[in-house]
Amino acid sequence: MRYRYVAVAMVALLAVLGMSGQAAQAQATKSFTLHPDGKATITFEAFCVNFGKLFPTAINGPDGTVAPDKVRAALEYAQRKGLTADVKQALQVEYAIWQLINTPNSPKGDALAQEVITAATAATVTNPNGTSILEAAKANQVTITLDSWQPIGEKQQITATASDNFYGRGQITVTNISQQAQTLFMPSGTLFPPASNAQNMAGIQTAIKIEDPNLPATGGERGLAFELIVLAGVVLLAFGWRVRRGGQI
Repeated sequence: MRYRYVAVAMVALLAVLGMSGQAAQAQATKSFTLHPDGKATITFEAFCVNFGKLFPTAINGPDGTVAPDKVRAALEYAQRKGLTADVKQALQVEYAIWQLINTPNSPKGDALAQEVITAATAATVTNPNGTSILEAAKANQVTITLDSWQPIGEKQQITATASDNFYGRGQITVTNISQQAQTLFMPSGTLFPPASNAQNMAGIQTAIKIEDPNLPATGGERGLAFELIVLAGVVLLAFGWRVRRGGQI
């Protein structure tokens, strides 16, 4: 009997972990609020949009524009399906992006690329509540600084004659320089121009950490870990009480 309760407790705990993980993933693309002087560090992944040019070893901060809606939809679909974690699948996402913007002579990719194209063509892109960080920057309500940028994975065979990186990961810091709280979001497809003659990059938010003078510091990973510890403790205590009550010590 004791072991049955332990097994049930473990199953419940795993269910809690799974739900918490899903919540953390979904939270990555939601809007956030910054009070005056508050900062948000946003991690993003970005794909090339100019077939035929080199991958940018360095990029600038956002130029205030976003990619076409079909590209934005492709990025959101890839994120929901977890396609960017594997470089081979991510390459098919890249092929789909080039196809979606009617790039001449770009590779068509395999069935996965066609799946992304179909999903992106049928999708409607909607922004979360709040103000785009791009619009807020134009209105001098926030500043955006680029903190880091690097390619993801090794160079891949893009075409029969060309190998290069095609997507990367970076971080930006958004600072509220206004005198009031701002509810903000980074729009999917935010464009990052290259520092030299290379490809523009279309980015999508993957994680965020808030540093707000009016609130405790928060971060996706830290917050999730704390919640999991609390939830695990509650689950195990509850089942421990049940075991003792039933006399199965």
